Amino acid sequence: MKQILIIATVLLTLNSFGQTKDEKVNEPMTANKQSISVNDTVPKVSYVNKNLTARNPVYYLNGQLVSAGFLTTMDPQNIDSINVVKKPIEVNNDQYYGQIYIKTKASYHPKLISLNDLKSKYTNLNKASTIFLIDNQVINGEYDKYLVDEKYIFQIIVEKVESKAENLEFNLVKLLTRTEENIKKSKEIRLRGTEEIE
Repeated sequence: MKQILIIATVLLTLNSFGQTKDEKVNEPMTANKQSISVNDTVPKVSYVNKNLTARNPVYYLNGQLVSAGFLTTMDPQNIDSINVVKKPIEVNNDQYYGQIYIKTKASYHPKLISLNDLKSKYTNLNKASTIFLIDNQVINGEYDKYLVDEKYIFQIIVEKVESKAENLEFNLVKLLTRTEENIKKSKEIRLRGTEEIE
């Protein structure tokens, strides 16, 4: 009887303190991390605040003040040098944490134009409410001060957006730059329909 009691105690102890193999290992949870799986039915919502100029550097192109977005409409092959100055600076009552000076090659002469001037020059939208996208990125800034290189704009697509239920009406102006990817996509032939072509 004493042996049975000892064996039962040993088995219970091993069962309580022993390790078992678990095929599914859960990821450790952190306080600020949301676990997202393919089966989630609720979308994750992120609010983006792009008005934090104090955390951004100020950009100069050949000595001229330009917005950071200008770089998206400039051919990187035309950059000769970049100089970074890690020193805070105040420009037009805005604080920036550093300065980036971009010098272009001597053969490159950008044609700087603001988004509003580009809209006036190439479209008939005039004073209509407009939202700009450059290579599918929404431009959040003052369109009078937001400069782009007119020579590097490949295509301008204007789309009118209306929602009578929300009393909403504006124009969406999509600018595509002269990247290899955009040029390649413009040459693609897209066929619609269900019939196979032999």
